[in-house]
Amino acid sequence: MNLPFRRIYLVGIKGSGMARLALLLANGGCRIGGCDTQEDFFTGRSLTEAGIAADLGFDRSNLNGTWDAVIHSAAYPPSTDILIHAKERGIPLYSYPEFLALLSTLRPTYLVVGTHGKTTTCAMADHLLGEEGGYWAIYGSTLLKRSNSSGKKSRFFLFEGCEYQDHFLLYRTSGAVLLSVEYDHPDYFGDLADVHDSFRRFVDGIEQGGFFIYNNDQTGSRAVGEYAKARRKDLLVLSFGFDPESDYPIVEEGKQHYRIGGISTRLTVGTPELVTDHLGALLLASMIPEKRIDPVRMKGLAMHLATFGGVVGRLEYMGERAGILFFDDYAHHPSEIIVSLREMRTRFPGRKILVLFMPHTATRTHALLEEFATALRGADQLILQPTYASARKDEETDPLALYTALKTATDCTYAADDEEAVAQALMRLKEGWLCITMGAGNNRALNSRFLRSVP
Repeated sequence: MNLPFRRIYLVGIKGSGMARLALLLANGGCRIGGCDTQEDFFTGRSLTEAGIAADLGFDRSNLNGTWDAVIHSAAYPPSTDILIHAKERGIPLYSYPEFLALLSTLRPTYLVVGTHGKTTTCAMADHLLGEEGGYWAIYGSTLLKRSNSSGKKSRFFLFEGCEYQDHFLLYRTSGAVLLSVEYDHPDYFGDLADVHDSFRRFVDGIEQGGFFIYNNDQTGSRAVGEYAKARRKDLLVLSFGFDPESDYPIVEEGKQHYRIGGISTRLTVGTPELVTDHLGALLLASMIPEKRIDPVRMKGLAMHLATFGGVVGRLEYMGERAGILFFDDYAHHPSEIIVSLREMRTRFPGRKILVLFMPHTATRTHALLEEFATALRGADQLILQPTYASARKDEETDPLALYTALKTATDCTYAADDEEAVAQALMRLKEGWLCITMGAGNNRALNSRFLRSVP
């Protein structure tokens, strides 16, 4: 593939999607540099193994040498010092979604979209297609078992498409699977109607003759799917779900055994929302790259569903100590919290659950305050942590609002810092419990301390 740039510097290189892009570009023959905060990310090891160093901070002095392009995480605005310097030097600047959009003009591009489940579904599709190879897959995590997606030869791209700030509208999309449409990102979308409008515009932008697959069980997804069927007669539009009226109905045949499209398969999950995500990935993988489903190929791909090892940060098992199982989960929206806790109850019946929850963005927390309170009551015990200080402009005006909403209804406490969170958790945890660090912040790192400290 003839990339327009060979020397590329990534600002915010430790971010999950940015790190994955950096590794693929390096594997494709590009010289890669980058910078980020001092914070320890799970991506650090893979970058180091690839010989990619991350400069500390965002000072203009980091941008030394000759660079053909600078890619920056969407979390860092143009006012960031190093980006101002790049502009002054005349180096082409791309945000992360803008660069993926550029790539999408070079090869057929397939997207996983929706409010929830994008990363796991994209990773599952990557896992299923891995034996065939010859593509790039970029999403917000990494497989716990490595995929065969390669940066050297690429017949097509498989991307996670995020609706935040309408990023997914930038891509030239050949086909997509839609999982769900709910209200999120209140710092950008005014209400649910705005979110629906964004997804309808996404449907409008899919290339002529492409395809659109949607989850028929989720209300918002179904509404957008019906819009696609009515407005895009040129697309192959297919629905899937437990709804028997779906084009590809899902039938439960036994514990973790399901049938779809006449094919029986076994999954590693049992919660309906996660089942639809996994089988949505199967349909997407089956449609790539021919834009049609070959039942024989689909049956072959389905054989690999049960070997999916999961992804970093999605109900990821971190270890066991003194009979306590430790997990990390990215759930940071009320609907995601509900599904994650339900899945853990299914996997580990009878075990009590302690959750350490770190909210992500004050705007989301306050816009969905009651929904968060309801979702988090699903834990037996809860330790709330301060809102994660993301790079977005997001001032916290009432850091204890969620705690106030929860403290009278559940066994909940507030920890002002990591030291207090660890101390409170160690006092509460008992043999046989599950402990989950939850949220889109950085409390994942607490697990290593738990595994060292639990007697």
